[in-house]
Amino acid sequence: MTSSTAAGPLVLTWPASPSTATRLRLGSLALALAAMAATGVSATGVSPVSGPAAGAEVAGAPGDPGTPSGRGWIAPTVGGAALAVGAAVAGGSAWQVPASLFGAVGDGVHDDTAGLQRALDTLPAGSTLQLRDGGTYLHSAILTVGTRDLSIEGTGATLVATREEASALHVAAPGVTVTGLTLTTPTTTKRWDGFEQTKVWISADDAVLRDVHVNGSAAAGIGINDGAGGFLLDHVTVTDSRADGIHITGRAHDGRVVSPVTTGTGDDGVAVVSYMKDGGPCERVTVESPTVNGTTWGRGVSVVGGNDITYTDVAVHDTDAAGVYVGSEGDPYFTYASVGVLVDGGTVTGANTNAEKDHGAVLVYAGSSGTTTSDVTVRGLTISGTRTSSPWDAGVLADPGAQLERIDLSDLAISAGAKEPFWTNEPAQVRTSGLTDDDAAVPDQSGW
Repeated sequence: MTSSTAAGPLVLTWPASPSTATRLRLGSLALALAAMAATGVSATGVSPVSGPAAGAEVAGAPGDPGTPSGRGWIAPTVGGAALAVGAAVAGGSAWQVPASLFGAVGDGVHDDTAGLQRALDTLPAGSTLQLRDGGTYLHSAILTVGTRDLSIEGTGATLVATREEASALHVAAPGVTVTGLTLTTPTTTKRWDGFEQTKVWISADDAVLRDVHVNGSAAAGIGINDGAGGFLLDHVTVTDSRADGIHITGRAHDGRVVSPVTTGTGDDGVAVVSYMKDGGPCERVTVESPTVNGTTWGRGVSVVGGNDITYTDVAVHDTDAAGVYVGSEGDPYFTYASVGVLVDGGTVTGANTNAEKDHGAVLVYAGSSGTTTSDVTVRGLTISGTRTSSPWDAGVLADPGAQLERIDLSDLAISAGAKEPFWTNEPAQVRTSGLTDDDAAVPDQSGW
């Protein structure tokens, strides 16, 4: 068969014997398409196609310049669409499906919750839900992505939560990718603490957020929990979240965060936090080139419990508390210790603006009794403009019952800062070298 769409042709091989699971999923999709057709719903800009005979092909190939992202488009004609998607799914091809096919109009007036959730529940693995460029989609309940390997293409589209208590987009299946989407909860009355209020909530493996933007959230902007691993957050931004900008917790592991930007967050800009109640620490997370543009509460970048966590090339500005914070906390948070943490390179400017918190620009802190924060390295930072009444620019502290071991601070260039460039109450466990304060060398500390 040959499609007349502007998307361009796509080669498909009709499967000889689709699996039972495939037939069931396609039957559901066909019913959904039939329901849409019966109510007069159409897909703007998508032309109908007819179903292929056995062994039939469509000229062209995936990746053709006329095909968005190298994918085909499902047409609104019920018979042709069902057959086409059957060939695509069973043959392993990826398809883009406009949200309008399921009744989501994206006009910023109508509640699109039902249509969007119907699409997320109906589309088969490997498909892409396409939100209209320029569309504004309102939702009044949590939207859950429960099908593995599903993609949401949202470049130019905005997803608007109208109820702060149920405002999340929940990635609950593995292999989900969200690209280009802007998400917002424009009206919030307080800081919420649940993942149901986190704007993007990831609880499954191998999630990818790429060029995703959160503008306003009732809790954290992006949250990862439930042991989710293999995640990638690539060039995401979070502005005006009530809690952390990016909150990685709940045994999350083996993930990367690349060039995130947070602005005006209600708590830490980027945080890895490991609560004992979760049954294990976060592990092997790397955050590359984060930018934190101000916090109204909390720190810039932090590790509050976790193993093998790395931050590189940080750019932290105007934080309420410390710009860089590593350690553990006791009552009421009760976190694991931080073990094997590296903060390597970057700038911290204007840290610790809140005179009620004495953090300085860099704070390594052991506060969780019975735990040992160890093997922490902070190096290569340029630190300037820390609140002058702060007691130090870089501090290393342990509370009674909490332990520190092998803390290394090196090559910190400090200027126009706090009363003291460095202070610790555990000198035997802290090594410093290459610190300067307004270009004057700070004596090294040999530590352990």
